[in-house]
Amino acid sequence: MEEHGTEYVGTLFVLPASRAFELHTTLHGLPVTLTGTIAQHLAAQFAGTDAVGGHIDARQLSAQPRRVEILTRDHHERHHASRKVHFLMRVFDAGVQAAAQETTTSV
Repeated sequence: MEEHGTEYVGTLFVLPASRAFELHTTLHGLPVTLTGTIAQHLAAQFAGTDAVGGHIDARQLSAQPRRVEILTRDHHERHHASRKVHFLMRVFDAGVQAAAQETTTSV
């Protein structure tokens, strides 16, 4: 299993009750939609139950492009096709000026 975190800029849609997200962005000039699961600590901020981080209003997220951090895990299993699983780890409230930056770690 290999995982890496990447920052993306795009339109973010979240369903806090089911901890699901959809991010509409571009990669190498092509439109891409990433779907996955919201990290537990971020889901607590959407629900308003996290005392450390502030409350995030999920209804306002899709109003403008957001810069987010997505953790991608590449699962490689014998006799199965490899698959990618995406986790929404962080929503940056600063501007949307960063290009995709990637840091890689292997587990």
